[in-house]
Amino acid sequence: MSDFMSRANFAGAVDLSSLRKPPVDPAAAQAASVNPDLLKLPGLIAQGTEANLRIFIEISNQLPVVIEFFAGWSEQSKTLSPKLAKITKAYNGRILLVQIDLDANQKVAQAFKVASAPTVLALLRGQPVPLFDGDQPEANLQVVFDRVLEIASENGMNGTITVSEDAGLDQPAPAALPPRHQAAYDAIDAGNYPEAIRQYEEAIKENPGDSLAIAGLAQANLLKRTEGIDFETVLSSAPSTIDEVILKADACVAVGHPGEGFSTILTKLATVFGDERETLRKHLLELFLIGPPELPELAAARRQLAALLY
Repeated sequence: MSDFMSRANFAGAVDLSSLRKPPVDPAAAQAASVNPDLLKLPGLIAQGTEANLRIFIEISNQLPVVIEFFAGWSEQSKTLSPKLAKITKAYNGRILLVQIDLDANQKVAQAFKVASAPTVLALLRGQPVPLFDGDQPEANLQVVFDRVLEIASENGMNGTITVSEDAGLDQPAPAALPPRHQAAYDAIDAGNYPEAIRQYEEAIKENPGDSLAIAGLAQANLLKRTEGIDFETVLSSAPSTIDEVILKADACVAVGHPGEGFSTILTKLATVFGDERETLRKHLLELFLIGPPELPELAAARRQLAALLY
């Protein structure tokens, strides 16, 4: 997937080198073409879950399905999602956008080998095609969508969605969050990170073993620490002090590059001792709580930290 270093550095063209024509199976194409009822949907944007994923795979035999893995704690997800929705609607039913909550659908994310949010891929005749990671300008997104639609057309995937209020995807209603978790999510959506932190801290007081609240607190703290910083400057910096190292590590994790963030701290940690080493160690452990536990960079960083400490 394309690798972009910061939210301010998206001038380059999106890397479409991974797009390949999926092989055309004439029998499958014919079968798909005689199932118009499958394309009667309640809208052009759907919420994906493990329970309804099979439906979208079937739909991808008739038209391209763009899948967006997002996360409520990801600032880039918040800016990318509306742009994807806008562009999808402009195609008037020729593309379906499926949004999948990364944190709530870990098995789906693992199946698609997705470890960070936002991550966007396409389904073409059931074949997943990586597109890009992170936020993108609308111009880049337009290039990606045009190319996806071009390849779909070359392979006979020319279906069009019919929007019907009576249509449904038979997806179960999402489970309600505990009150303090919901309050924290709402606070994050409103940009009120101190309130989100307070709600998660209260949740942990009520249940010290609440792993979701512990992870949520780490995410809320990260959002508060990085609020208003100049990401381009911080990400391109060569930090020397402990505070500078921590800030760059925070910025890396916040823009979806946890491996670089972990490495920034580990490199400095190898050269300091005493209180400075302990400060870096504690901060790194907090960053470990952000994102999925299956993240490959996380396992590597844990091993490197153990080697440095023991």
